[in-house]
Amino acid sequence: MKYYLFLFCLFIAFAGTATAQKNPNELHYTSSQKQLITIYKGQIFVNGNKTYKFQNDNIVYASRRNKLIEDGRSVFLFLEVDGSPNKNRLYVFNIDHSIADSVANAVVSDVKDYDRDGNLEFGGVDLTETYPSADSMYYVPSQFFEIKKGRITLDQELIEKTDIKTNGIYLKDPVGKKVIPKPKKKG
Repeated sequence: MKYYLFLFCLFIAFAGTATAQKNPNELHYTSSQKQLITIYKGQIFVNGNKTYKFQNDNIVYASRRNKLIEDGRSVFLFLEVDGSPNKNRLYVFNIDHSIADSVANAVVSDVKDYDRDGNLEFGGVDLTETYPSADSMYYVPSQFFEIKKGRITLDQELIEKTDIKTNGIYLKDPVGKKVIPKPKKKG
């Protein structure tokens, strides 16, 4: 009995040491296609090849939003990046063979089926400054992407629906700061 207790204590000691030594600035993933993906010090390595380097290592390594999502034969890597002073960003890469190709950059959000159309979406609305007049506001455009048939594309329907909910109207091309009347509160 003492022997088993000794082994148990030894196991706990080694497990605690291994956990304590885990590098907080490193992520590892393996796709179903056996692609080995490592994110370390602001760089993405696929199968040992350095394929992408961030200008600054501002990846939020502890984020629950960092993940691989596979759709068909496509593999997408999602990384949350510090977007200060605005909201954090979600950088998305298509992992193809030994290359990480940047395919989207959106406001950080969960990846889920927001509009119940059977496809996963991500994105949202970033912060904006307040307008000095109480009866007006800056138009705050949203940007949503959809994962569909192994591709990532803009989800125009969800963008329009969100913009109407947020702003009271939808503007097709909101380049620059557009001032609009504040939407009336319903109910």
